[in-house]
Amino acid sequence: MATFSPTVLERTYSTPDVVEQRARTRLAIAARSRERGLDIGCGPGLLACELARDVGPRGRVVGIDTSADMIAWCTERARRDALSSRTEFQQGDASDLRFPAGSFDFLSVTQVYEYVPDMERALGEAYRVLKPRGRLAILDTDWESCVWHSGDRERTARILKAWERHFVHPHLPARLPRLLADAGFTFKSVSLIPILNLQLTENTYSHGMIDVIARFVVAKGGIPRETAQAWADDVRAQAERGEYFFSLCRYLLLAERPRTSRVEEA
Repeated sequence: MATFSPTVLERTYSTPDVVEQRARTRLAIAARSRERGLDIGCGPGLLACELARDVGPRGRVVGIDTSADMIAWCTERARRDALSSRTEFQQGDASDLRFPAGSFDFLSVTQVYEYVPDMERALGEAYRVLKPRGRLAILDTDWESCVWHSGDRERTARILKAWERHFVHPHLPARLPRLLADAGFTFKSVSLIPILNLQLTENTYSHGMIDVIARFVVAKGGIPRETAQAWADDVRAQAERGEYFFSLCRYLLLAERPRTSRVEEA
């Protein structure tokens, strides 16, 4: 799983790019009053708390994350936003959901499954804890879609290829429709959520990612430090010349647990 700090994720997830991403995720889930939802990999809790507002005072949203620091951060956010009575946060793993079968009306999984080694088990767990007709919303990135303008295209390609080692599944979205069908879900829709930055400012997604990627490819991607620094300097120089361009495609998939399972139908 990812090892970003709550502070880094809070800053990145507060950019207009990601705020719009959450709005579209909530629209797809269409949470209703009194429903129960589970946010898998809740991070700093922004989506979980927004969903808690959607389900109202008689609904409930549970958020799980592998990081104890994230859970503490989420719990404090809910307290500060007067949402403690309709939220619950606990450590947990996407492949081992420790909830009874049929516990939730909807599940949200944002930028999580790309880190999960056993996707079949994770989707099986998602299926198990959903009620019949329960909704599953998944948002993940295909990093092959990334376009980052630079003066040295070959070096940028090497950096981004090394960055893919950060993920178990850097190209997961294309496989998800089949994986969902194999897990028993009814596939409902897929939509594209692009991130496009034509300027390099602190309130853009790509601004915070430059140093994150540079550090990772040095530590775990086999890229020399001077090469990573030259790349970071290169993309920042594009902004100084008025030529900055960053684009990335994320995919939002919606699936549903059928009213009856394939075993029951048989």
